[in-house]
Amino acid sequence: MTMPAELTLSAYTGDGDLRAIEAVRSAVRTIKPDAWLPGPDTDPAPERLRYCRIARVGETPVGYTWMDWWTEWNGTRLLLVLGYVHPRWRRRGIGGGLLAWQIRAARQDPPVLHGDGPYVFGGNADTDQPDVRDLLERAGFRLVFTVVELECDLAETAPAPVPLPDGLVERNLGEAEHRLIHAAIEESFATGAHAHVPRTFEEYRRDVAERQSDTALWCVAWDGEQVAGVVINEMGDSGTGVTPWVAVRAPYRRRGLATALVRTGLARCAAAGLERVRISTVLENANQTVGFYERTGYREVLRRPRYRRPFTEDGDRPGEPS
Repeated sequence: MTMPAELTLSAYTGDGDLRAIEAVRSAVRTIKPDAWLPGPDTDPAPERLRYCRIARVGETPVGYTWMDWWTEWNGTRLLLVLGYVHPRWRRRGIGGGLLAWQIRAARQDPPVLHGDGPYVFGGNADTDQPDVRDLLERAGFRLVFTVVELECDLAETAPAPVPLPDGLVERNLGEAEHRLIHAAIEESFATGAHAHVPRTFEEYRRDVAERQSDTALWCVAWDGEQVAGVVINEMGDSGTGVTPWVAVRAPYRRRGLATALVRTGLARCAAAGLERVRISTVLENANQTVGFYERTGYREVLRRPRYRRPFTEDGDRPGEPS
């Protein structure tokens, strides 16, 4: 289907365009209330603004583009292309036009990312977004892994604390402990984790200060001065908790430690008044984490497939950006 002849794409210029973006967001949320809709107001860095375009038909805003990027643990430099179209204007070729513009713009002037791996494009399409999936597949994107979101109803599960394996203990957390916890998380996800993005200690501390400062919901198992495993829980909105990190170091796996940490963490969340807890994992995880969480009391609520395509037309590794 061809795009409307009167469609225009214009660069983001300020508050007037932000109002246009908000109009598109409001419309998108009428059919997908939990949609992630980043834009110039969530990250106004100049290097990101140059990949933002506002789509209009006449004076009417009908969509916008955004791009995020990062370097993964294995050096892969991923450019996540994001685009949102007003529901009333879908199936008119606008989404495909926005995606094609993003790919051309990134190839002509890619962001500078550290790392020694290839540049690749990434795209997201939840299982309740078949139109987005079809758009990505037509553009050459292929499924690489699937994020699974699970939820534990704390009233239904009635979790109780579980003792740690013999020889492991919990203790109060200080600054020195935070550095060891950060190192344990990075070690646990350093290889084999799909799309893991390493964090520096400074980034970890910033996350803790902004999102996870209530360490009363954390569960950290210690073997002397060594972190054996950690579960980080945080307070969410509307009675929902979130578990962003479950990490057990390799020497301590297959001893029941993950079960003890997760179950004890759920009990603490329930005692704090939370009604449910959400967690995300990867379907293709070699440790079969989806099944583990289901046995621990979670149920699957959503799948978020992740797609990728080569940066260049022929799939070869591109040269360094200028």
